[in-house]
Amino acid sequence: MFRSAWFWRLPGLCLLVIAGLMLTPPVDALAGVQRLTRAAPDLLWWWLTWLGDTHFALALFLAATIATGHRHASPALLWSIAPATLTLHGIKTLAAAPRPAAVLPPEALHIIGDVLRQGSFPSGHTVTAFTLAACWILTARPPQRGMAAAVSLPLAFAIGLSRVGVGAHWPLDVAVGALLGWLCAAAAVLAAGRWGPRPGDALHRWEIGAAGVLGLGLWWRTVPATVEPLAHALGGLVVGVALVAAARRIWLRRASTAVPLRRLREME
Repeated sequence: MFRSAWFWRLPGLCLLVIAGLMLTPPVDALAGVQRLTRAAPDLLWWWLTWLGDTHFALALFLAATIATGHRHASPALLWSIAPATLTLHGIKTLAAAPRPAAVLPPEALHIIGDVLRQGSFPSGHTVTAFTLAACWILTARPPQRGMAAAVSLPLAFAIGLSRVGVGAHWPLDVAVGALLGWLCAAAAVLAAGRWGPRPGDALHRWEIGAAGVLGLGLWWRTVPATVEPLAHALGGLVVGVALVAAARRIWLRRASTAVPLRRLREME
């Protein structure tokens, strides 16, 4: 994996962005990004920022894994949960960085949703988005890796951008979150390749069950009224994918047992 250009491209880009942001006053960087995001409707950025929520992101990830048959992504996901969580919360605790709303006057900041004041560095939603995107990309076979990146990276970038658009984070928080998410996922891919679990029948059952639970949870979870349409639509999609996959498994199992029985009857 270290020989793949895909492993180095995004970390290199993140480091360049981080270097540029460190040379730019944070208030200026924030204002520049918010001028860009305000060109789109607030609801778009609000929904995108919710897609970076762990519950929403995992549900979408598992549904995509099941629907596409990308069987190597879920083992990497399992290995990524602990390092991503520990790294994120460890840095947040040590940094104790104030969010933009704690520093800037209300007229200088466009806020969508709740007003958050503490725990700014790094962006947890961005870590989640880029961890899942990297698990998807780095476990894809080389011929499909470009397509995997074309689908998952724009969504991860949009989620990170939304965290600045809603006024919850500084741009530097997002850039560092993207780098941390990618590196945690890369370590997880290496661990999954060496120690498993291996993609197999039992893992597929786990994916279907987890997707069904997460999808149902999106229907019952309490979210802001503006997010309910997104939660219900995504929940329905995820549950639908899980039900179709479960039905297909049952049909294939019955078909595989029916063939030997038919052959035995023919021999009689």
